[in-house]
Amino acid sequence: MSDPDVVHDDVESDMHPTSEEERRRSWYGLLLVILLLLLLLCCAVTSADVFITHGPEQARFVARNLECLQCHTEMIPDFAKADVHSPFALKECTTCHTPHGGQITTIVTQGPGSTWRRIATLAQWLPLRWWYSIWGFFGGRTSATSTSIQTGNGTVVSSTTRGVVAGQSGLVMPEEQLCWTCHGDLGPLLGDAYQHQPFSAGHCTTCHDPHASDNRALLVEAPNRICFSCHPVGSWIDRAQVHPPAAQGWCVDCHNPHASNYKGILVAPQRELCFRCHPSVAVLADMPVQHPPFENNDCTGCHQPHGSDYTPLLNAPQPQLCYNCHPAIKDQFAQPSHHPIGLNLTCSSCHDPHAAQYQFLINAQDNSFCYQCHGDKQALYDASAHSQNLCIRCHTPHGSQYSPILVAPNPQLCLQCHTGLTGPNRHPVTPNFFDVHAQKGLTCTSTCHNPHGTSFDFMLRNFNFPQDGQCLQCHKWVGSYF
Repeated sequence: MSDPDVVHDDVESDMHPTSEEERRRSWYGLLLVILLLLLLLCCAVTSADVFITHGPEQARFVARNLECLQCHTEMIPDFAKADVHSPFALKECTTCHTPHGGQITTIVTQGPGSTWRRIATLAQWLPLRWWYSIWGFFGGRTSATSTSIQTGNGTVVSSTTRGVVAGQSGLVMPEEQLCWTCHGDLGPLLGDAYQHQPFSAGHCTTCHDPHASDNRALLVEAPNRICFSCHPVGSWIDRAQVHPPAAQGWCVDCHNPHASNYKGILVAPQRELCFRCHPSVAVLADMPVQHPPFENNDCTGCHQPHGSDYTPLLNAPQPQLCYNCHPAIKDQFAQPSHHPIGLNLTCSSCHDPHAAQYQFLINAQDNSFCYQCHGDKQALYDASAHSQNLCIRCHTPHGSQYSPILVAPNPQLCLQCHTGLTGPNRHPVTPNFFDVHAQKGLTCTSTCHNPHGTSFDFMLRNFNFPQDGQCLQCHKWVGSYF
């Protein structure tokens, strides 16, 4: 009975490792199936994402470029960007780059995370290429050859290439010449008078990404931010008033990003450019009297194009801005009697800074201009003996030594027209005599006459002639009549 027992023990001992091995193989098989399913799922998800999110054309881009992207996997997401450079999209890398082998060695070790991401990317996209190959997305077949390349440290690395040679890739020609091979239509701009420095130097990649970008025209940054990276406009737009295009970063609304025949690489002459957004000013171009800066296409002679602390975008506050070109007017306003410039008035209160119908850029003619502020005097003055005279016959519009901004002292000013009032037996009308009623120097207008008109004859202030009331204001009657 002992023999069967022994045999039984031997059979059990022989069967045990076989069972373990089968289980192990089963687990390996299951794991392999799971991995294959995950790979298929990854491919399916990628395909669905490409078709649904980006469309079949995006999938074609990726599949067509997989030859280069097997090494340059970090560039795969670029195909999903809004704007893709045509050579990059069409797998014409050698249009710009010299051909070279696969990635030979990694100079900087990035850790297992980077390696896993590379493997995962290839696992995603390689099956997609096979899928599109089956469905005929490729126009022809190209044969791949296996090449062994010896690195600098003697390590032999095998890589699959498509008829290219080993070596470090570079541009097929200098950058400042390369872009012209396809974008020769921009060449004539090099003859323009004003050049954007990156354009004239051929440094196109300063502003444009050579592969793909989420911004239009392959810009490296958003169109409303890219100019700020080189041009320190922060101080310009951090002011009380900012020009809307500058505030929003739409620099190309006014400037050509490459070159122009207009100063400041503007897209049009200054005045024409400003008229596009300021039609209310544009209509003034037909006025007969024009301010020289406005007429001579020099809007920035008075206005800041980006931002200013002085409205409306002025280079300096009024009246200082006007004094830059009109220094003689500054001297006039420094006289003892002057219009309240800088307080209640500015230069543009009386003068249109662009154009007008009338001389001196005023917006009304003759006395009507003065009546815009001094309307209280119009009715009596128009009915007076002085009505045929313009206000500027007696008054200077800016400033004078003689109050109220008279062109000559009183009474000399009056005597220029009223010549018969001089002589030894005439009323002593000069400031050397004291007007006891007005309590100041005696002149034609201190007590007796109002030069702007009154309701009494001879433009007397208080009584009609020959009544004595006007005289008695100073020469009071004493005693009685006989």
